[in-house]
Amino acid sequence: MELSFSLNYLEKVRGSKMRRDFSEMVALCRDAGFRYVDYTPDFQAPDFAEKAYRDREILDAAGIAVEQTHAPMNRYRTYPDERFGEYYKNVFEASGIVGAKYVVVHGDEYRVTDRYDEREIQDFAYDFLAPYVDYAKKNGMAVAIENLFEDHCFPEVNGRSRFTSTAGELKGLIERFNDPSVGCCWDFGHAACAFGTDKMLSALMEMGSCICCTHVHDNYYGKDLHVSPFLGDIDWESHMKHLKTIGYKGKFSFELVYGSYPDALIGKWLKHICEVGEYLVSL
Repeated sequence: MELSFSLNYLEKVRGSKMRRDFSEMVALCRDAGFRYVDYTPDFQAPDFAEKAYRDREILDAAGIAVEQTHAPMNRYRTYPDERFGEYYKNVFEASGIVGAKYVVVHGDEYRVTDRYDEREIQDFAYDFLAPYVDYAKKNGMAVAIENLFEDHCFPEVNGRSRFTSTAGELKGLIERFNDPSVGCCWDFGHAACAFGTDKMLSALMEMGSCICCTHVHDNYYGKDLHVSPFLGDIDWESHMKHLKTIGYKGKFSFELVYGSYPDALIGKWLKHICEVGEYLVSL
């Protein structure tokens, strides 16, 4: 099991509105010991493809490969509905350019109103994702559907508003495709929010061999905090044991989000994260 790190976390420069240069982010990951990264395309830019080609050259020169990218999600109305499909397509095109193995997607674009009909929502999610699954297959990639959790941001029907917040829904959607190019991105932090730290391992077990890639982060108090392992309540030892039991061959991909480190510490901190990952995969 090898390690990967989410590049976009390194964009932030503490105490400045400036963004860190892409080549510097790649060098930081390389020098810390990472050989794989998660990449976020600039999918809103008119020249997104050209940027992806330039980024690919930088990555190749550094000996870094892209493990996964992440498609945009519009549950929170982040993007105009009329542009969302365009942005989604751009991510898949850019993912192919940089040589990504997986494109991670959410299955929660259906907006619940007066009822929560699991079959109806699954139909919607399947129809939405199917063209992108076809595109990914034709371009040597796979689609990984991420496990989510009820965020209580919208009206709920019997406590539900967000599809794929249960292992059964997620596995059902994946199995609907019946295609080896569709699997699960298991997000450990989301699982802790959805099932609690006492039941999240059982949910992981329920997914079986569907797991093809990961989002690694920890949390506590049921909040999606995206902190590094051992700073929260997740029982990492039991989860690592299970991943080895099922013969998981994918990457162990850190997805940290909040905060930023000073330039004087960012390299040392990143090496520490790599050491944490090396310890975990050695268990």
